[in-house]
Amino acid sequence: MNIRIYKTGDLDLETIGDMLWQADRQANFHPDSRWILKSSSIGEFPSENGRLYKDFYVKWIGREAVIMWLCSNQILFEVTSFALLSEEQEALENTMIDEEQETFKHMN
Repeated sequence: MNIRIYKTGDLDLETIGDMLWQADRQANFHPDSRWILKSSSIGEFPSENGRLYKDFYVKWIGREAVIMWLCSNQILFEVTSFALLSEEQEALENTMIDEEQETFKHMN
């Protein structure tokens, strides 16, 4: 999931990004369970609405928590993609069971 965050009020993009990363670290002690996979640098060119932005790449497990955090802190954002991140897609493909493999039958 890609979320684009815009400068809000007196908070610059670096401050908003740092606050979001800190909330993620506080809520998720183990690095594998973190919400945010990575973030981009601040866009060199303003978006269509004339604002500078920063993109965050959020794991599917963190979509609700990140959006709730942004809403509760009144941060301007937009979801640019609901698609799974490439890292998540690879992990799903690697864990799928082959259909050719014999299925386990449990008998009582």
